[in-house]
Amino acid sequence: MGHLAAVLGEPAFATALLELVRKYADVDQLALFALDESSGFEPIFNTGTLLAPQAAARLSRLYCRKYFQLDPLFDRVARYGNDKGAHTEVHNSAASQPDPLRRYLGFGAKCSLIFEKNGQTYYLSLYRRAGSPHFSDAECSMLEQLAPPLRGLIHAHHRLTHEREEEAWPSQAAMHSHDCRSAEQLFFSVHYLLARDEA
Repeated sequence: MGHLAAVLGEPAFATALLELVRKYADVDQLALFALDESSGFEPIFNTGTLLAPQAAARLSRLYCRKYFQLDPLFDRVARYGNDKGAHTEVHNSAASQPDPLRRYLGFGAKCSLIFEKNGQTYYLSLYRRAGSPHFSDAECSMLEQLAPPLRGLIHAHHRLTHEREEEAWPSQAAMHSHDCRSAEQLFFSVHYLLARDEA
């Protein structure tokens, strides 16, 4: 946990979390999303060995924009914040509904944690490669025990990431000191940032 705290708000947080989880269960890919009532699903990170980094990032964005309703846990995640006193939920693909998106991607077993921190719902999914066994009850129990300290760290990482993105926006939008006061120039700046995001 100490290493996670040391890389809060940094890209290395995702890799550090995956390494921590692998001490308790065999995991090949890890994806984290946040659900906000006003903005919907938001990708935080998607890392591992099943997808190249750029492909994983694009997949997470596509999931949030179009395909989240194919997730058999979507309704549960969407309703989670409405449950008073909600605790961490653990969902094992061995007992869940069919998952066409996971099958299409060629992913194997999945174990998901749903939890809340300061009014924000988080959806953490752990994947194994196709052909691997389902997560055992013992593995799911161990992952559930990790959730209490992880809740605070994940929420802090998410908040810091947003703060740093907001701090970086003025300098990025300035386009290396170009004047962006006109609507056309501002549009070009946004287009440039989106193109970088898609690269």
